[in-house]
Formats: sequence, C-alpha cells, structure tokens
Amino acid sequence: MIKPTPNKKSAADDGVLQVEIPAQPRKEPRQARSIALVSAVKQTALQIIDSEGREALNAVRLSEDSGVAISSIYEYFPTMEALIAAIFDDYRTEAHAELFASIIALPPEATLYDGILLALRVVLASHYKKTLLDPVFSVRSTHYDELVRLDVVKAKQLWPATASSALMKRFANEISVKNREKAEFLVYQTMSALTRAILLEKPAYLTDADTPRLMARMLHGMLIDSSI
Repeated sequence: MIKPTPNKKSAADDGVLQVEIPAQPRKEPRQARSIALVSAVKQTALQIIDSEGREALNAVRLSEDSGVAISSIYEYFPTMEALIAAIFDDYRTEAHAELFASIIALPPEATLYDGILLALRVVLASHYKKTLLDPVFSVRSTHYDELVRLDVVKAKQLWPATASSALMKRFANEISVKNREKAEFLVYQTMSALTRAILLEKPAYLTDADTPRLMARMLHGMLIDSSI
C-alpha cells in the first residue's frame, strides 16, 4: 500500500482558493494589418462554428479557410478557447452598446416594463449565444464571471451595470420605490446573477419566451411599489 507523503499539502489544505481563469487572447492587435488579420480569423471561426459546430473548429481548418498561417493565429490566440473568448467579448461589447442605445431611444410611449423586458431579452440572448459558441467554455467562463461578481477575483466591469442605470434614469418618473439605490442594486444583481444561474442550472430557460417576461414582472413590481 502506498502511503501519502505527510508533508505534502495542496493549496486547498492551506485555505487557498484556486481559480481557473478562462483562456484569453495572447495580445491585442495594434497595426492595421494585424487588426485585419485578427478580424479575418474571428469571422472565419464564426462561419465554421455556424455551419458545422464548435467541434469542427481547429487551428488547421481555421488556417486553411482564413488563409492565415497557423503561426500567426497562435501569435494572438494560444488556444481555440481563447479565440472563442475574444469572439464572445466582441459580441458582448456590441450588445452592451446596442442595449444602452436602445433603452435611451425607446419611444416616448414606452413604459418601464418595456425597458426592463428589452434589457432582459438582450442579456439572456447574450448568454445563449455563448452556449452556441462553445458549451464547455460557456460554463467555465460563467463560473468565473460569478467569482468576479462576488469580488473573489478582479476582472473587467460587469456589463449589465450600465443597463440597470440606464433603466433607472430613462424611466425615473415611473419608479416609486423609496430606496432607489437599493432598487438599482437589485435590478443589477437580477440581470447578472439570476441570468447566469439560468445558464448554469436551467439552460433551456434561456430561450423560453416567458423567461424574460416573468423576470420583468418581478422587477417591475418592485420598482413601482411605493410602499417599500
């Protein structure tokens, strides 16, 4: 029988939290030629995933379809997961900007409920998009995002924050809850934490038509309640 070495301790034994950081691009392109190269790699990767699925994406296939040398691909993306992460970051940034602009641009007759529903649909759609790109990466990166939300690790700003602020400003005249700071915090946490919980535990709910409506009613009811 082999006995464990008594002096050998793991990080967990010492109370150290080990966090697996999702793969990230090796560096950002700076020159116009490099930017065009990275853009071509991303677009080709998306085409491969959209037509054949994530399992079809590999460095050899990506190089053949994009015309970019494998060495040049690895210069920016050490793994295919790092490429997936970069693609999703682009999508999330675009969705964030579009959401903020859409909330501000809602017609005068739009209601607070309309704004909340719009925001939730965009957030849920962004999570669903991530599952389509790479289911394994989706779970790993979502776990990491939760650690960021809980302030266990530091990372980029969580994007729903601006959406919740925009909602509170755009529909300030409809909001009756007494403590607006607390209300905005709850809106933000619902958009971030609850939507991630759906991805991790009930991913089928991401595309159910009633999911954003149920969540919107919950948040709307809180925001218009003048008794709390």
